[in-house]
Order: sequence, then structure tokens, then C-alpha cells
Amino acid sequence: RPPGTGAALWRQLGRVCCQLCPDTEPTIQDADLQLKRLVLVGMRAAGKSTLGRVAATRLGVQFVDLDEVLEQEVFGCKINAFVDKHGWAKFREAEARLLEDVVVRGLFISDPRSGCVVATGGGVIETPSALSVLKAHTPVIWIDRHIDDIIRCLEGVGSYRPGLGTPPREIYAKRRPLYEQCSDFVFTMRCGDDNWLFLEKRFADLAAWADRSAAGCRGLEAANPVCVPIVAASLQAALDDVAEAAIEGAGLVELRVDKLTGGVEAVLEALPKLLRKTHSLGLPAVVTFRPTWEDPNAGYIGDETPRLQALRRAAELGAAFIDVERAAVQRWAGIGGLPKGSKARLIISSHNFTEVLDLSSLRALVAEMRGSDAKIAGAGPESVVKIAQMAQSSADAARMLTVLREQAGQPTVALAMGEAGVFTRILAPHFGAIFSFGCLSGRASAPGQPDAIEMLEVYRLGAMSGHTKVFALLGDPVAGSGLPKLLNAGFAADAWNAVFVGMLVRGCSVEEFLEALPSGLIAGAAVLASHSEAALKAAAEHDASSARRARADALLPKSGGGYVARGLEDGLVGEVAEASAYYELFKGSPVPSIVRDAMMLAAAAQGRA
Repeated sequence: RPPGTGAALWRQLGRVCCQLCPDTEPTIQDADLQLKRLVLVGMRAAGKSTLGRVAATRLGVQFVDLDEVLEQEVFGCKINAFVDKHGWAKFREAEARLLEDVVVRGLFISDPRSGCVVATGGGVIETPSALSVLKAHTPVIWIDRHIDDIIRCLEGVGSYRPGLGTPPREIYAKRRPLYEQCSDFVFTMRCGDDNWLFLEKRFADLAAWADRSAAGCRGLEAANPVCVPIVAASLQAALDDVAEAAIEGAGLVELRVDKLTGGVEAVLEALPKLLRKTHSLGLPAVVTFRPTWEDPNAGYIGDETPRLQALRRAAELGAAFIDVERAAVQRWAGIGGLPKGSKARLIISSHNFTEVLDLSSLRALVAEMRGSDAKIAGAGPESVVKIAQMAQSSADAARMLTVLREQAGQPTVALAMGEAGVFTRILAPHFGAIFSFGCLSGRASAPGQPDAIEMLEVYRLGAMSGHTKVFALLGDPVAGSGLPKLLNAGFAADAWNAVFVGMLVRGCSVEEFLEALPSGLIAGAAVLASHSEAALKAAAEHDASSARRARADALLPKSGGGYVARGLEDGLVGEVAEASAYYELFKGSPVPSIVRDAMMLAAAAQGRA
């Protein structure tokens, strides 16, 4: 159901009932107040109470657990004692009445005008009257924990909950369609996922999205800057990939509808289902219908007008962003541009699969896209300029970060494609890029996209900002090194706002690469053996260890410009010891035990020592 439709109908019915029966208990009618009651449904042991408290804290509202209210305010005893004495039917009646009292009448809430998060019992949806209340209300979030984990949890629960009388797997199969019917949003947890810190962050983000969405806020923001492209050929596979992106913690998704088989007709049929799915998961959607004349790997070959009309339809259906190629803005304007009343933002994009332009040409391109192109397209100040170009060398790729720095404060995506440009995708948020692309495993939409889960869990893009210190690993190759995972694990354990990024040095010298990077970017660099001699030559100064070995193990920025070459101590064995030495060098202090432990865990996870 479209979010808000049921709630609006319910509120209207409430007004009519109050007019007909003025002596009945008053119901809070204000739309904003109704929308502030965020209701959670899901199986027993799904995590409704745990996650609900997190959401309430994030939203700054009261948390109401219906089971606790039943025990403390209604029954005066534990639920299992009440069920033993009166049976499940009486319990369900009381539960349904309480749900209506809280959600519709605002009872048992300390301050109804401040809103609340309400955790319901797992079986509340089996009572028809309760299900009707939930269907009429918005927002409702279904916490869909994997049934195998629920069963494992219930096996160790003890006797404080009454027995279900039926195997949990059968109960889940029965209730699943009811949860689907009454929920506006769904929070899915994969089997075995016990990283509750990550789950709580994800859920708090979804709760905030649901709260803003239900209140009709314009320009719903992504929870983090990692955009996952959805490149599946079939609708069902695309829906599955959207769900997987949400589980992995994506901030938004790009629906590459040109990859769907069936042409424009298939796209028009798929768009409503895809956008309902992204909305229910709290994911803003970029809709891209890329033609082969812009990207040789794109999926669309055909007339322009139907393609652009499909993009307008996506804007009408609630897409957050619509991607229109720079070369198509004239045609886009000719068919009307963004529909009137649409909340979508326009992305004007340009792709070059051959080279990265020189810096002056890049600046001119950005100026034209943000100026004349945006004016033709009828785009407002919130429109986004996106430039993606193929890097033939690492110095080429570095220019994209300079573009981002110069566009600070204006919505921009600028990245270098290919292996040499991977670091630009990781560091884009450091320079204020509105988002960056990371793929589901093996499902990249362009060369050089890292895995989204790596961007989030290893490089912590969700927490990256312009204040994040950037440390680099210089060499060729860098992909096989375990140092980024170890050092970033150490940074996280130490709560240090820093990131360690592999920067491939290929097609240019170390000196050329460092000069091409934005000034002051590198707070320190580890250097692999492949480039240690070249790094020594590029350094303005060197210590005794690097001079004796005739190589630089590390580079540290020098006051006034340039770098100082440093050497590590002899006899380091294993990546944990090496990472610890770099950590101490970068931080300027001994490695805390919590950091060393985190590095050892990261090494063990990779099968390294």
C-alpha cells in the first residue's frame, strides 16, 4: 500500500466517529502526531525490544513495549501466568485492545505529542482487529530476523515466555504474509548475523528514514554515501539484489534498469515494484537508463524519447535521483524534464571510457555541466554533476580528487574508473562527494568498483569526513596486501578518525603521483618493496635507516612541503608486526593492546599472521 494512505483513512474515520459519538474517549487526530508513532512487528526473539530502544534513542522519543505494559499496567502478572490461567484467546483480545489504545488513542504514552516507538508482540498480527489497526497505521516496520537464528534464540530463552505450542518455523510461515500486509518497511537480517552494533546502526537509520518518510519530508537523505548498483537482468533478481544491498548496509542503490531484459516495456513494468522495494528498505534510489552511446557496456539500444519518458515515470514513482547523460539534456528538456511536484533530484552525468582529461579540461567540463547544461535541463541548485573517466595512470586518477575538492559544497560525484582509480572511490566522501559506488560481490557496473561491504566495514565510509586523516599504501600491486584491513581495524578499535587506503602507483612515478594528489592529503604512507627505492628518491629528506637500506619503508609529510623517508626496524615478522610498526609511526605513540588485538583478529579473519 502507498505509505500514508491507510493512516489518512484511519484518521478520517476517527474524526467521523468522534462527531457521531462526542462522549467517546477522544482520539488524537493531528496527522503529524499519528505519524510519530513508529510501530515494530516481527516474530518473538526478532529483536524488536533491543532495536526499538535504539530507534527511540535515535529519534529522541519514548519507547513502549506492549508486553511490558500488559504485564505491569494491565495484567499485574507475567504473560505466561496470564496465559496459563486465561488462555491464548483472552491474551490476544487484551493485546489487541492495548495496541489500539496506544497507537490510535495515545494512551500509556507519557507525552503523546512527542511520539514514541512501539514494540508489539510477535503474534499480534493474528488477531483481525489488531491487524486492521496496523494496516491503517503508518509507519510500521517488520523486523525480519532469519528464522534459524530465532529458533536458536528461543531454545535458550527459559520459561518466562509461554510456549508457542507449534514449531517456530511453521508459525513464521503462517505469519509472514500478515507481516508483509501490515508493514511499510522491512528490516531484514541474514542468517547468523550477530554483529549487533552494525545491526543497531542499520536499524536506527531505517527508523529515521521511516519517520521522515511518513512525515512527508522532502529530499530523504541516504544513511551513508555507499551507492550499490543493481545490474540484474530479471526483475526478481533485481529485487533480491536490492534486499542484499540493504543487508550489507548500503546507503542508497542505483537501479540500472537498462540491464533489465525486455526493453522499455519491461522497465515500465518493473519500476513500481523496484521503487516500492527500495522505499520499504529505507534506500533512496538513483534510476539510470543508460544507452550504449554513452557506455559501451550499457544495455539500452533504441529511441531516446521512450527511454527518457521512462526516467520521468521513475521520478513520478518516487526515485530520489534521475541520471540523465549530458548529451541528452536537450532532449530531456524537450519532453518536460522532471515532472512537476517530483521530489527527485537530477544527476547530469558524463562518462569517458578512454582517458581522464587534464585538469583544466575537467574544470571546464564541470563548469559547463553545472552552468549551461543544468540551465537547459531545468535543473535547480540541488542537481548533481557526475563525472566518471577511465584512468590510464594513477596520476590521472588523482586529478579527480582535485575536482572534488574544488567543488566542495556543491553536489558532485567525480571518480576515476579502472584499477588505478579504486582509491578515488574510497576517498570520494572525504572530499564531500554526495555518494560513491560500491558493488555487491561480482556485480560491478563499471571497472574498479570495490565491494560495498568492504567500503563500509573496512574503510568505514559511513563515518568518513573531511576531518578524516588519510594514510596510504603505495606500490604495485596493492590489492593483495593485508595491511589496509589490519590498520583500519586498529584505527576503529582506537576510535581514531583515520583511514588507510591502498593507492596503486602505475603508469607514473611515485613523485608524479604524489604531486598529482590534492595538497596535504596524505598524512603518511607505507611503501611496498616494489616502489621503496623510487619513494626514497622522491623524498626531500631521509632518516638513517632508509639511507642505510637505500629504500623508504614509509613517507611522512615534511613541514613546508615534501616528504621524509623513514625506515622500519629490522626483524619484523608477519603482517601484524608490520602493521603495528606503521601504526606506531603514524600515531607517534606505542600501539595500545586493544589495537593490537583488533589487528590480530583482522589477520586471523584473513588467514594471515
